[in-house]
Amino acid sequence: MLAVRLSGIPFESVSTSEIETQFEALNRFKASLVMDKGNRLGMWLTLNRRRVRFDSEYRFQSRFMRRFAAKYLRRFENGDFFENSFYLTIVLKGEALDELVTELHELAETIDKSLTAYDPQVLRVFEHNNILFSEPYQFIAELLNGVDEVVPVTSALGSELIPSAWQHFHYDVLETRADHRTRFAVCYDLKDFPKSGWGQLNPLLTLPAEFTLTHSFIGMGNYDAMFAIEDQENKLRSVEDKATHQLEELKEAKALVAGRDLAFGEYHGALVVYGDTDKQAIDNGVFVTSKSLNECGFRWVKASLSAPMTFISQVPGAKHKPRPMPKSTRSLAAAFSMHNYSAGKSRGNPIGDGSAVMPLQTVSKGLYSFNFHASRVDEDNTGEKLAGHALMLGDTGAGKTTLQLALIGFLERFDPKIFAIDMDRSMQIFIEELGGTYFALKAGEWTQLAPFALADTPRNREFLYDLVGSCGRDHDGKLSVEDMIDIKNAVDAIYRLPNVRDRRFSRLLENIADTGENCLARRLMPWCASTGGRFAWALDNVADAEIDMSQFRRIGFDATDILKKDYAPTEPILAFLLHLKSLMQLKGGLLATIIEEFWLPVSYPTTCKMIERSLRVGRRADEFLVLVSQTPDEALKSPLFGAILQLTATKIYLPNPSATREGYGPLMTDREFKEFKALTKDSRKFLIKQGNQSAFAMLDLKQGFTDELAVLSASLDNVAIWEEAGLEADGDPERRMELFQQRRKGKRDRRPVTAGELA
Repeated sequence: MLAVRLSGIPFESVSTSEIETQFEALNRFKASLVMDKGNRLGMWLTLNRRRVRFDSEYRFQSRFMRRFAAKYLRRFENGDFFENSFYLTIVLKGEALDELVTELHELAETIDKSLTAYDPQVLRVFEHNNILFSEPYQFIAELLNGVDEVVPVTSALGSELIPSAWQHFHYDVLETRADHRTRFAVCYDLKDFPKSGWGQLNPLLTLPAEFTLTHSFIGMGNYDAMFAIEDQENKLRSVEDKATHQLEELKEAKALVAGRDLAFGEYHGALVVYGDTDKQAIDNGVFVTSKSLNECGFRWVKASLSAPMTFISQVPGAKHKPRPMPKSTRSLAAAFSMHNYSAGKSRGNPIGDGSAVMPLQTVSKGLYSFNFHASRVDEDNTGEKLAGHALMLGDTGAGKTTLQLALIGFLERFDPKIFAIDMDRSMQIFIEELGGTYFALKAGEWTQLAPFALADTPRNREFLYDLVGSCGRDHDGKLSVEDMIDIKNAVDAIYRLPNVRDRRFSRLLENIADTGENCLARRLMPWCASTGGRFAWALDNVADAEIDMSQFRRIGFDATDILKKDYAPTEPILAFLLHLKSLMQLKGGLLATIIEEFWLPVSYPTTCKMIERSLRVGRRADEFLVLVSQTPDEALKSPLFGAILQLTATKIYLPNPSATREGYGPLMTDREFKEFKALTKDSRKFLIKQGNQSAFAMLDLKQGFTDELAVLSASLDNVAIWEEAGLEADGDPERRMELFQQRRKGKRDRRPVTAGELA
């Protein structure tokens, strides 16, 4: 026996043509197995729909995050959320055990290659505390006992080890009594279902009920398949059946069997629907079978006296199966297409203790375990340095800031460093509440940025050569060889000054000769206070001490005045900020870097190289970037956007009413775009894409989260209240938050604050 667990493919977002291609490939795969193994092969295909509960325990350091998370997570602890899992079990008959084992190993390799899109994972024996446990036994035990528990491997037979619960079959209800749980179920036999295409049972994937749906398929050889088809033809002709289309289908089936594109087998279907009480099981059974008939065409018959046989027929290899019938591999592929909704990864993730960053609700009422870092669901990647960069695009008012800070906030339990280039001071309250420092950079006002206050290291000098060069390029954006030599000599001369207060940008001019119009010295004058330069406020600031970035763990800069197109200070200021970020990361440790309107920094050569480098090698130092924009059209035109798409592990697309299929072509499939385009800005829904998985999820904090929203997405008037509260609280963070929330709620009496009024 070979058992394989499969995640399935995200049918709601994959293009129709791709789904059809996968369907045909699935049929050919199953047909090839039957053609190769004949009646030695049995396949049991299982869909388990189970209720899932959020049971992770999150421990936050921040008082704000403890309160926010406790309130938010209640919806997952008390709500009804379900997940679907698929299993393919191969039962192979033969006489020589060694040969069978070899065949099963070969089949495992074939399944892994042929069903890669469905994320297959072979169930194996694993070791824990020097004890062997069997995953195949665990799978079968869950079917029989109704409890997911490990099963050790001993010298006893599986038939003795696996059962651990008592089954009591009443007339129409099954009662299963395990040690710590009693549940009820109703069993159904499949009478028949019509021919259809892919995803015939997809409507069952969102039902609010637990059930197990089993298909078994025992292969027929070509001769037996042809005989079965001809027998059906004769039956139709003998009763002078007028269904000529059925005869045509049978004729087509014979041709496909002859061409090895289709195979037949003895098929049966069993459905077991669960409930916590007998009444709930009966009601759920009526609900599921009605949905199955009305929307899928599957007609089920309740098993009463035959219920024990129906229940046991779920187990791979069961000899007795109610209502067997001949079916083709195409019909089997239609009934078991393995379409699913993405659920993310709840455990074994790269950062922290491996738990998911944050649970989200999907639009299909499922539970999505969000992570910035992408990793295989079936692997334990805890502690590994994997890619975790994220791209986030959404129109103004779509809930972008709230979402990104909620996600970063849930990351706080892993004590990350945070570096943020912000717009409109929307992150200020959040960063300061988490113990960080925030600076508002204003055009024309001294920024306190002093590049030559950096410690004298080879790394810093190399950066300063480039920084000064970005300020001194000619009209063509170039530097001559002589310019680069002069810049190096001038920077080196400044570092020979013993007093850090003397190491200012203006001192460059003392070491670069003024040789006339458009010379390097003239091009640097706008940046120097000594010549009354227009942009001296940007970098020619006095520092009292050398910069020590090790003292900062969370820092944000409001760059609203700086993030502009064709604005001279943008490139050097952002380059200096990004260099400060790199100094924060010299000793490693988890770092989340948030860059608002990232398309502007990547439009300048110096900052473009710095951001691209972080995208390519940041994971080695545990850094991940969150690149954000509320102007998706500008982001899509960025020259680095192709590389960003390739290098970001996670993409989040929030509503954008002006989105066009042409513009979003590289971002999502036709089916995804159709659903994405229908999202309204106030829906608080968004599309998450990670690898070949995608899901539409939501973060709706409209009810009961007013206080938290004021922190997760600050407005300018709230920032003014926050700063007032900070002055009065005298360093007491809890008192500051209390004052802020009190005054924020009474701000209707206050005049709105403009950006220019905030110091």
